[in-house]
Amino acid sequence: MVNDASPFRVPPVSAEQVERFTALVCESREDEARQLVDDLLGCGASPETLMMDLLAPAARQLGDFWCQDRCDFVEVTLGMARLQQLVRQFRLPSARPGQLHGHALLLPVPGEQHTFGLRLVEEHLLRAGWKVTSLVRANASDPARLVGEEHFEFIGFSLSSERLLPTLRSAIRDLRSSSRNREIRVAVGGVLFDGRDIAPRDIDADAIITDARDAVHQANEWSGLAGVE
Repeated sequence: MVNDASPFRVPPVSAEQVERFTALVCESREDEARQLVDDLLGCGASPETLMMDLLAPAARQLGDFWCQDRCDFVEVTLGMARLQQLVRQFRLPSARPGQLHGHALLLPVPGEQHTFGLRLVEEHLLRAGWKVTSLVRANASDPARLVGEEHFEFIGFSLSSERLLPTLRSAIRDLRSSSRNREIRVAVGGVLFDGRDIAPRDIDADAIITDARDAVHQANEWSGLAGVE
């Protein structure tokens, strides 16, 4: 008789589950979408795993559905709003000031429309004990004034369009010159950098991040907290 003493392993989120979840979100079948999330949580999947392996690919698939005429613009917009509501469902209580690792500023490049990735980075940093100021919302504060008034450890930009690369470089230079923290670090991420041969120095940044987990690792490393995430 074989004694299987191997530890319980949480099954990964499958491509079929991502496809089904995306369709449910696009078709306004919110109760079924939430039930799928609850089922995965019940099987042991962590909120971080679901944000990275279910919600993030679902956001990309919504864009694909639009390009394939499987969803119209309104359906995609509402679907993204539903994904953002699910992200907020995973939010933890804020850490106490004395327990914070540092302060991060997150913002899209001016003109950038895709901000869901920044939402995921924000949630991961908050869960990792960072204070986060996010300017992805409309009527956000002027970032140059903000970095001049408050001390930030690092700035994170999101970009999906190559045409905005000059705008990104300009924004990074402006914020570095305005920053109260003269040693501030700058990270950039987004679908534009997936598989692209772009080095951080090409855009006056300190690092290019691949996803929200990488953002936490990089932030902690810059702050001397490597290994705590």
